[in-house]
Amino acid sequence: MEKDLMLVEGMKTLRVIEKKMTHNQGDIQRYASQVSTEKPYFETEEKQIGEVKKLVQANTDLMSRYLNLKQRVEFTNLMTVVEMDGTKYTISELLIIQRKLASMMFSTYNALNDNEGNARLRHTPAPQSGAAAPHVVRFYKEEEKRAGARKWQDLMNNIITRLEVINATTPLLDLPSVS
Repeated sequence: MEKDLMLVEGMKTLRVIEKKMTHNQGDIQRYASQVSTEKPYFETEEKQIGEVKKLVQANTDLMSRYLNLKQRVEFTNLMTVVEMDGTKYTISELLIIQRKLASMMFSTYNALNDNEGNARLRHTPAPQSGAAAPHVVRFYKEEEKRAGARKWQDLMNNIITRLEVINATTPLLDLPSVS
């Protein structure tokens, strides 16, 4: 098990493992069969069979290493608390906010508009003489809309910047023992 890895190193190692497994898969496919008139890649058929088995075992071992490392990354993300703008978040929460929720909240504030009212106003019959002309009524304050959208945009920008530093300075946690 790798000790003293930083979170960013763990994540990069996961990508390296994926590449190794993909490379091994190509080798397995190349060496797994041949035409009976061909010479084996590895001197004898027995050696080639052994090499294919080694490659399959290597990917089995890499998969186990990947799963352990991935669990450690996820555990670290769940257990590491970061304070941003007076609010405490786990890295896992920050990732969810960054990947999905910040843009959804930003869109929520952008949905505060008068588009629907204006569309319906165009289809409203003209008022009878002396009656007040219909107009669009907003049920939100523009200042609150802009402040809310700005809050989520600022949080998103802050998350992106902070996660780089957090990932580089946070040690990868060991998984707790399961008995």
